[in-house]
Amino acid sequence: MLTSKALTRNLFYRGALSLLLPLFLSGGLLAEELTPCNEPSGNALYLSGEYPLASLSFYQPRFENSRDCAERYSLARMRQGEFEAARDALRNRQHTSSYLLRMFAGIPLNDYNSVLFDRDQILLREASDRQKDVARLLGLSVYLDAGDYPRASRGLEELQRSTEQEDLRLLIGKVRTDLLEYENLDRKSPWLAGGLAALLPGAGHIYTEHYTDATLSFFWNGVFLGGGAYLYNLENNANVSHAGSIIFGLAGLIFYAANITGAIGSAHRFNYFQERKLQQKIRERYFNLDFIEKQSGLTFTVE
Repeated sequence: MLTSKALTRNLFYRGALSLLLPLFLSGGLLAEELTPCNEPSGNALYLSGEYPLASLSFYQPRFENSRDCAERYSLARMRQGEFEAARDALRNRQHTSSYLLRMFAGIPLNDYNSVLFDRDQILLREASDRQKDVARLLGLSVYLDAGDYPRASRGLEELQRSTEQEDLRLLIGKVRTDLLEYENLDRKSPWLAGGLAALLPGAGHIYTEHYTDATLSFFWNGVFLGGGAYLYNLENNANVSHAGSIIFGLAGLIFYAANITGAIGSAHRFNYFQERKLQQKIRERYFNLDFIEKQSGLTFTVE
């Protein structure tokens, strides 16, 4: 997963490349308008939810550049959860709807660099203000997905202020409201988890709600630390060397240290899971396939 600094650095390089790219592309920033794919059966299958059959209907070994069959095929594949195949179908296509769909497909694949690059291409094109605002919004969802909530929040606030699209303004307002939950997420303190584990092996894992790990930690620490102490007493009574108890004691210390570091890691995992749940909720509620289908401009009609 990219850090905020890495995203900033890659955004700089992508932005510089996107400024130079139009100089080398024939046709400049303009692209011919797409005409609807002549596949009424594919539209009917898509509308009925038969996405595998719809994708077969839209598929062409070599997609025509002037028709939107590739875009329809890509959307049908995304409906099946096949984002990699959807993005591959749109490779090298330079229509605004292609860029938007490719951006959307790249986010769950964590291909953030490509998403930001495609966003820049839309901003450089003679796209509508709405399409550019949607591209900006999808670009900001990259920071949400990467866990950079402060940057995403600042960008959403700025976009909400600048956009003239009322529905997008309302959508952004809802996203920002949901983002307020970030500050109130149920989090576990790694320090407290480690402290509890030091006091009683397994207690830190109970605090982080990883009960199986707590049971295992308590059991193995009991076996080696308790076993080492018991063996030490036996060795004393038998007046023999303490080699066995030393081995048990060293193993117990290793398990004891692992219990503490494991509890700390368990707290971090718990917090990460809570953040990912919030990200997933926002994505499913606002940045879903219905959203990108509408914003791409594709319509599935049956005559």
